[in-house]
Amino acid sequence: MSKLEELKTQLLSLQAEIARIKSEGRVLTDCWIAKAKPGGSKKNKYPRLKSRKPMFDGKKTEYLSIHSSAVAEAEAALARGKAVKKLDKRIQGLSERVNQLQEKSSKSPKTPTRKKAPQLYTPPEIIDLVRVVMGEIDLDPASDDIAQQWVQAGNYYTLTLDGLFHPWFGRVWLHPPADGKTAKWTSKLLNEYSSGRVTEAVLLVRPSAGSKWFQKLTRLFPVCFPDERLKFLDDQAMPQPQPKNGNAIFYLGQNRQQFGQVFGTIGSVSKLIDI
Repeated sequence: MSKLEELKTQLLSLQAEIARIKSEGRVLTDCWIAKAKPGGSKKNKYPRLKSRKPMFDGKKTEYLSIHSSAVAEAEAALARGKAVKKLDKRIQGLSERVNQLQEKSSKSPKTPTRKKAPQLYTPPEIIDLVRVVMGEIDLDPASDDIAQQWVQAGNYYTLTLDGLFHPWFGRVWLHPPADGKTAKWTSKLLNEYSSGRVTEAVLLVRPSAGSKWFQKLTRLFPVCFPDERLKFLDDQAMPQPQPKNGNAIFYLGQNRQQFGQVFGTIGSVSKLIDI
């Protein structure tokens, strides 16, 4: 087994461990438990989960019952969150090493280089809406260091690393690259979501009504069609002219109502009927 294959195997193992931890119950990160103060104000009578970010249905506080196992369950969720966070850091480190090895092996003086289309980046205001819906972004599988200046995902795969060949997990933000492989990227997302490894996702694509992958997404998941075409950014974070084509933003997950409310502020959102 080559070093590259060994590292990829380690990545799969770590992701499997994260999936196992998440299967045990709720996972909480970047928050803490504030103990009850019986003699304090009404708000402080109950123990509560606190966070600096609005991660509890859009709020920074979640009150816990003092007459149940709520506190013990919250403590267990925090412990799982710490374990997942440590594993996420290890995954990020391994991903960087895999990226370096793949870049090294892909360099060949005999291979003619093709001129690549300029990379365009999702505007930060869209990422802000994604965070309101999902709370955090655990993985951006098609990204780079520039995009991460405002996406700030817990983990990300560069285009050189190629996220199509690596495990996906948690809450995913996906804006497929303009490489003609959108069908493969959406297929990967659907497979990872169906498996339960991806728990929630927001997907930004160019509408393609005649494509089977696009038709499947519109049948299964709510989609927002922005009223105005998005102005993507270049590698200097400068807005570019509006593209000729529109945009479609899909949501995969249980918070469909939240998605509709949040993204309904920028466009029309389809409503699916549960059968």
